[in-house]
Amino acid sequence: MATEKKDIVRLKSRLEQHLGWGEASEWHSSMFTELSEKIFSKCQVMLSAATLKRFFGVVNHEGSPSTSTLDALSQFMDYANWRDFKLASPGKRKGPIPKHIPRKTLYVTAGFFIALIMISLIGSKRAGDPEVLNAIPFSSRPVTNTYPNSVVFDFDLKGVNSDSLFIQQYWDPTKTMKINRTQKQATGIYYFPGYFRAKLVIEGEVIKEHDLFLRSDGWIGTLDYQPVPKYFDPIIGNKDNIGHPELLLPEIQELEKPIVTTFHYVNDLGNISGDNFTLKATIKVNWKEKWAVCQTTRIYILGTDGAMIIPFTKQGCSSDIALMLNDFYLNGKEHDLSAFGADLSQFTDVQIRVKKKTVTVSVEGVDVFEAKYEDTMGRFVGLRFRFLGAGEVESYSVLDQFDNEIAL
Repeated sequence: MATEKKDIVRLKSRLEQHLGWGEASEWHSSMFTELSEKIFSKCQVMLSAATLKRFFGVVNHEGSPSTSTLDALSQFMDYANWRDFKLASPGKRKGPIPKHIPRKTLYVTAGFFIALIMISLIGSKRAGDPEVLNAIPFSSRPVTNTYPNSVVFDFDLKGVNSDSLFIQQYWDPTKTMKINRTQKQATGIYYFPGYFRAKLVIEGEVIKEHDLFLRSDGWIGTLDYQPVPKYFDPIIGNKDNIGHPELLLPEIQELEKPIVTTFHYVNDLGNISGDNFTLKATIKVNWKEKWAVCQTTRIYILGTDGAMIIPFTKQGCSSDIALMLNDFYLNGKEHDLSAFGADLSQFTDVQIRVKKKTVTVSVEGVDVFEAKYEDTMGRFVGLRFRFLGAGEVESYSVLDQFDNEIAL
């Protein structure tokens, strides 16, 4: 049991080092949601923000992480599973351990490390000066409203005495930029619209942060190749219909590996609560052959402080889906999510009603699921319709808590 706990601590440390975000205890709440999306993108396993907070010890929780959680986190670190990670633990020390270490060697070694600590403390004194850090300006601005979109970060590090300087643009480690004290600007690229949190990190500590709101200027379509998606203009018809151009379907059908297509809409919609609204949509999958046989469709609801992912799939495929309601999470491997099964080869009416953080999901007019989450979603800022293969939205509408329709 003690060995298991040591391996869990080691996995936490490895994850923090890999992400480069500093200690998890200092992470903003939205970073756990962002990490959840990254794990899902890489491993196709959804771990909720709440599960990740429990794993990193940010919230009190009795008991150990489940094997499925440890498997997913190990796979994210490029191990086959949790067992593979444990087997790769550092081996025993090779060769005999000296029974006696000369006192002189101990003194020299201790002196060396004390000197290093003093140098570190002296060198970082000014970097940790609250007056200096509080005075640092840090802002950002997108250069366009199309995608890909570059963002310019403006800052002034005058008076900062550190070489450990980074701008964390997003949850993706490839979007964490190292900067130097002489810089006044840095730029980064974003491939999708969304509501992000930009952070200035000095010596592993988040010094300044601000919201980065990248709007979509209407609906955007993406064929989600990695690392760069293919963009297309969705076919927007009457009655809020959203579809793929016909030329895309042959390309999707010819692919040997699964591909996801997404319709994105992100914008400032005013003070619409993400905890009180109704989404109605009629959706259909336009291709269900080969790797798209499960017809899996996910509706993403984006807030300023969180997100929801509501999945729908063919009956019989529910083991491979997962549900996320901000801090509430259910994995199809551990829970029966067959209520989200439907024949999506036909237009299917779905509805998501949120009232005071209680979510009710209905399919074809029948309530199939209800659950409550705790942390606020903040303001409602966007939607994503994400299809395995290709799909279509025949119609959709979003109503606020007073049943007034929101214009998207």
